[in-house]
Amino acid sequence: MAQPTDTGLRRALLALVAGLALLAMTPRASADECVPAISGLEKFHAAVRDAGAGKRARPLTVLHLGDSHISLDGFTRGLRTAWQARFGDAGRGLMPGVPFRYYAPDGYTLAMNGPWDVFSSLPADASGPFGIQGFRIEASSREAVITLASETPLTGVEIEAHGGPETGAILLHLGEAAPLRLQTRQAEPGYIRFRVPAANVREVRLSPAGTGPVRLLGWAMLKSAMPGIRYDSHGIVAATAAVTTRWDAAIVRAQIAALKPDLVILGYGTNEGFNNGLDRAAYRALVEGLADQVVQAAPGASLALLGPFDGARQGSGEACADGWATPPNLEAVRTVLRDVAAERGFFWDGGAAMGGRCAADRWARADPPLMFADRVHLRASGGELLAASLHEALMAGACHGTDAPG
Repeated sequence: MAQPTDTGLRRALLALVAGLALLAMTPRASADECVPAISGLEKFHAAVRDAGAGKRARPLTVLHLGDSHISLDGFTRGLRTAWQARFGDAGRGLMPGVPFRYYAPDGYTLAMNGPWDVFSSLPADASGPFGIQGFRIEASSREAVITLASETPLTGVEIEAHGGPETGAILLHLGEAAPLRLQTRQAEPGYIRFRVPAANVREVRLSPAGTGPVRLLGWAMLKSAMPGIRYDSHGIVAATAAVTTRWDAAIVRAQIAALKPDLVILGYGTNEGFNNGLDRAAYRALVEGLADQVVQAAPGASLALLGPFDGARQGSGEACADGWATPPNLEAVRTVLRDVAAERGFFWDGGAAMGGRCAADRWARADPPLMFADRVHLRASGGELLAASLHEALMAGACHGTDAPG
């Protein structure tokens, strides 16, 4: 049988994503005709149905944590776009300031100037308070300023900080209004969350008030769509699931409880799969503990675990072509995640969605390529394809009756 050309592969994949997108935008059956919700996604699907029926007073909320695949919006963009097209844009949570180079979330222009210190939870010896964003920024001087410009009007801002006996106040400027002073000083060190309404502003500026250090964990920009969807995606380049063990458990629990997500997506596994020395038993225990932490903090949410995308490298592994090989622990990681999801949620196999083993090599060779030459990271077109596949998997069986933002 003749093998498909790279161009033929790309055309086939584009046809697949077009079909998935058409299915995703096709009105679902009525509630009486709904197929049963997919196992592991029942709570999320119930929330989707309530939103579609106008029975929900707050936005659908999705929290997505993971590695470099979601550190930028190349992969998550497709999910966010599809959900916002159906339900409307209720905003999103952001990392604090500009925690790493190239951080540029869709819909916002960010700048961080002055004497800010950035702390990452990625290093094994990372210390200090971290939340679900995985970063913290600190400053004391009024000269340290973060500015944000939104493409569309905002109706509110949430700020997450860590306060204590020595911390100071935050000055928050919303548009041209006089600054608000938000005090983070408190008797005991701990998590603080501020929620400030805004009168359809597009510009936000934040700085210390000069009364002590401020420690920012993250912030969120809220919008008015009803029911709307809020999709918070936080990824750390080179992260494994072990990064979450360096987060403050009390902060994480409080953040997730305040967010009240309807769906939590965990997207770790690629970097573990490239680790030849992976201790599979220890990895299983780690993933089980993380999944249980999420379930306990968000009892009303469904949990989805994503199996890593296919990848390849030069060196050891199962051969593909021209010296490229599949790291043997990628499939072992998928097996662990699939087993954990069988007891606690839903599993989606990113490698299978790409076409199975050696797909990364084929995607990198496609014309034009769907993956970068490293056979690990997706190009925008590859991210679009996989986002459509994941969106359809998450929404299958979630019968709802709205096709436009409310």
